[in-house]
Amino acid sequence: MKYFLTTLLVTISLTLNAQNIEISLKNRNEKELKAEAQLQRIIETYKSDINTWIFTTKVEINENTIPFSHPVLTLNCNYLNDDLKQLSNFLHEQFHWLEEAKKELREKAISEFKEIYPDVPVKGKEGARNEYSTYLHLIVCDLEFQAMTEVVGEQMARHILSEWKHYRWIYNKVLNDKRVREVNTKYGFNILN
Repeated sequence: MKYFLTTLLVTISLTLNAQNIEISLKNRNEKELKAEAQLQRIIETYKSDINTWIFTTKVEINENTIPFSHPVLTLNCNYLNDDLKQLSNFLHEQFHWLEEAKKELREKAISEFKEIYPDVPVKGKEGARNEYSTYLHLIVCDLEFQAMTEVVGEQMARHILSEWKHYRWIYNKVLNDKRVREVNTKYGFNILN
């Protein structure tokens, strides 16, 4: 009986994660209202798949920004016609909350990535805003790939991530260099196990 109640409480807690997403709109315009409806639809459609990857329940939609994770997870309106890309964006930003919660392990993984890839691209279409962020995104983008693989299958996940026009070097390594997954698994950044 005790096991049943514990399992029930955990299940309820996980279900509440996706159902209690609090969405605010920066400008409350037509595009942001559509993006809000889209995110609600995505969460409803995939809630059983993504519940364990919801680390923050506050989301803002701002059509005039690049998506970011902190202090409030913020999405834009760039993928109104592509739910899977917006889902991938949403999960990507959620995974920043996970790596932030595992700072010590994150730093160990980044140190190992620096040994594997001593020279990484910075800025532009290939890398992130600085060297540290490029290494950090080898963790976050791989978590995104793992999650999307779980939700839509590896072939579709590869297709979505290979189409991104940003972080191209990072996504190429995530999709094609097994060392990325090996390092992430070593330091606990593997959601598939």
